[in-house]
Amino acid sequence: MKNSKKIIKAILFDMVGVLIFKKLNYSASSKDEINADKIEKLYNHIDDQKLLADVKENLDLKEEDLQKALRCIPGKYEKFPKIWELLPSLKNDFKLAVINNGNALAKKYWDEKFDFSIFDIFIRSAEEKIKKPDPKIFLITCARLGVKPEECLFMDDSLDNIQAAEKLGMETIWWDKEEKREKVIDKFKDLIKIISNL
Repeated sequence: MKNSKKIIKAILFDMVGVLIFKKLNYSASSKDEINADKIEKLYNHIDDQKLLADVKENLDLKEEDLQKALRCIPGKYEKFPKIWELLPSLKNDFKLAVINNGNALAKKYWDEKFDFSIFDIFIRSAEEKIKKPDPKIFLITCARLGVKPEECLFMDDSLDNIQAAEKLGMETIWWDKEEKREKVIDKFKDLIKIISNL
């Protein structure tokens, strides 16, 4: 930790690249999965209505086909179990939040596949109309949790997002895509031990 006397009250997680990862051998095969891939390529992360308009203009999907495709999006991802198994014990000592750059169109399907109920809040950029690394989305999260930025640990696989959080005074762990997940989770566990013993 940069400041050994820092009191951490909340842990903020990125979703894809920290909590969940794309399946290694995933390949879209069905019509709905292929449509799901096409929808993901249209993501702008801050405007669901624009995304719907883009889908209508570029893919010409009926509502039924759109929902079938949206249901497939979470299916290409899987939990990183080593971090999920830590969440119940973390919940005893910290407020937990997810900050995700993503749309809300497939929200119910994400929630069906991955139970996020252990988190105190889930911030979606498309619902807030702002996305990481804009500092406002971090400040919104802090306000809803009732904590200060310097009382937060934030984890993300994007260096830009990490640097934005650090400028606000947050403790951070960068989930570098080139580094093995096991090494990063060990860093996280070590940091939690330090934080918990302050």
